[in-house]
Amino acid sequence: MSWRVRVIHTTGYRYRSVVTQSYNEVRVTPRSDRKQNVVVSRVETTPATRQYRYTDYWGTVVTSFDLHAPHTQLKIIGSSVVETSGQVDPITTGGWADLREDNLVDRYTEVLEPTPYVPKDKELGAIARDLRKGNSPAAAVLAAAHWVHEKLT
Repeated sequence: MSWRVRVIHTTGYRYRSVVTQSYNEVRVTPRSDRKQNVVVSRVETTPATRQYRYTDYWGTVVTSFDLHAPHTQLKIIGSSVVETSGQVDPITTGGWADLREDNLVDRYTEVLEPTPYVPKDKELGAIARDLRKGNSPAAAVLAAAHWVHEKLT
């Protein structure tokens, strides 16, 4: 089943005194992918601003604007119409060697390496290796999701 939905995000700022310079970036535009399509999207500001849009490193649409007129409030409204697709089957092509290709490792290095927030964990590493045994990458992802589901209360 597919849907067509309208998404509205409103945010605002009130300043204690008059502000004459404001530099902003907002990320309120949904992403188009194989599960949803952004039909139309816009960002409005009050007071009105000139805007520049770009896609950042992670594929997020960023609306950038600055305001150089005296103001005590700033209102930002992001509105979009999104069409969702029906159920999408997981991508099952590709093997473990494909996931080790230099271009993928380089592109996703920030999420593949341990961090202070998500440190390397020997116990989870052993569980992940067990879930991987005899499975394709797609099957291993489903096995990991099932394992997490079983462990959470």
